[in-house]
Amino acid sequence: MTTYQKQIARRIAGAHSNCPIEVKDGNFQPYVAGQSYHYETKGGRVIHHPSAYRRFGWSNMAYVASTIHVVVGLQWIEDRVGV
Repeated sequence: MTTYQKQIARRIAGAHSNCPIEVKDGNFQPYVAGQSYHYETKGGRVIHHPSAYRRFGWSNMAYVASTIHVVVGLQWIEDRVGV
């Protein structure tokens, strides 16, 4: 996939310019998939306000990295943005 094709796919999906791209078989336009970063307890419950836990010293919080990415069909790229 060329840099130009990546730019077009990200722009159509409405994603950031550094968002990773996953190419799958098919003819579908780009869309954003995944989940933003967040904090969870070690048991898996989402913490909505992590700053509320900052004064306790020992923390039960765990950072979960973002999994946001753009998914695009290979046929769609070749047909519409073939370079």
